[in-house]
Amino acid sequence: MTTRIQSRLAQFHLPHTWDGWARLYCQATILFAAQGVLLLTIYAIRGFDTDPRSLPLGLQLDPRHSVIHLLFGLIGAAIGFWQPEGSVAFTLFFGLFYVALAIFGTFTDIHFGMKLGLSENSLHWTLGTLALVIGLGAVLERRRARA
Repeated sequence: MTTRIQSRLAQFHLPHTWDGWARLYCQATILFAAQGVLLLTIYAIRGFDTDPRSLPLGLQLDPRHSVIHLLFGLIGAAIGFWQPEGSVAFTLFFGLFYVALAIFGTFTDIHFGMKLGLSENSLHWTLGTLALVIGLGAVLERRRARA
């Protein structure tokens, strides 16, 4: 078993292009989907009126926020694994959405019906900015290649 894992890890290489990074970013959104499924399962068991602060750190999202993570995770992963040509567009959209969410969340705790605290906003600023950098890097790389 260990040899199989080591073999798989030896085959993994970081991307060499911005398009490759966009695809990897999309594939990594599967973690958002997993978080969303886990949280919605917890809420289904405990009740959707459960206070998110009673959940462990990293899972303190309200049900609406959990659905957004689930949807973005499923869509992003599907694009990253099966439609990689859409990875750049997805990372740009993801980045714009999450930076906008971070901007609104910075000025109010509740926006779009979600409770956005400092930890959520920090994550939104980080992931949104990273997605924009990757998406814009890919766009610029493509323009340079055509020129």
